[in-house]
Amino acid sequence: MAETLYLDQNAWVSLARGAWDKASYPKDHKRLVKVVEALQQNRFVVPLSFANIYETSKINDPARRANMARTQVTISQGQVFRGRRRILGETLALYLADKFSIVHAPPEEHWFLSDLWFEALAEYSPETFGFSLSDAALDHMHSYPARVLFDYLTSNDEDVRLEGVRRFSASSADLVMGIEARRAIVASEPLALRKRVYGARLIIDELDFVLATGRSLGLDWNGFTDIGSSLVRSILGDVPILATERELAIRLEDLARPIEENDLRDMSAFTTVLSLADVVIGEKTFVNLARQARLDKAYGTRLLTSIDEL
Repeated sequence: MAETLYLDQNAWVSLARGAWDKASYPKDHKRLVKVVEALQQNRFVVPLSFANIYETSKINDPARRANMARTQVTISQGQVFRGRRRILGETLALYLADKFSIVHAPPEEHWFLSDLWFEALAEYSPETFGFSLSDAALDHMHSYPARVLFDYLTSNDEDVRLEGVRRFSASSADLVMGIEARRAIVASEPLALRKRVYGARLIIDELDFVLATGRSLGLDWNGFTDIGSSLVRSILGDVPILATERELAIRLEDLARPIEENDLRDMSAFTTVLSLADVVIGEKTFVNLARQARLDKAYGTRLLTSIDEL
């Protein structure tokens, strides 16, 4: 059975260079050949994350963006990891159903993958998106996911693309400011305390969603006291997407440098895919942080920093 392989954007840049000019980038071309051969042998599926798609959409040079997009859609076949909310919802529901012995059908294999590229950010529904896609349009997207993603990355209205990048960067800057403010307050506190503080903030942010998930399973939950502090601690430690975010965030704050926008994207990708992928190739900083937290051991995920290590 094929393993799920996640590549961070640095790995994709290497593959795209190898596809662009093998004479100028022989090492990158060798990596590209290695990945293509592995795909031909059905060793891996290589879905994209929202961070991958966003990083590609940021490329201002149309030729470079098209080369990157072509490389990504050819290797991924347009498949993406679903967004954080869908993954949290599925894993939380399974966890609560097991805790309370509630009959709950397990999701199908590879439920965390989608061939609709925009579901890397949010699950499609007319209510969520604010508009409806016709059955014909959805059928086309499901039939040609790679082509649809390539068209999005290369044919999007330039003003729309630039405005999307601007808005994301602005919201990221606000988030970084909040992280740095909190970081300054707790800088002298021990790791264990900072872990509890971050966990408390995380569960407060997700409380309504946790309550709604419990109610969907038939639990009579209306507030925090209905859940109970013991179960809250278990949820934070045992639901992978929450546990991963907490472990990475408190260690990221320990780094002796300012937090950057790229850190937010890397952490977002890691928290989404780390417990679901068999192999993750990532930037050294986040691979090291994940190893420090023993997340690779917890989820049986191989963490690598280069395609050369495959």
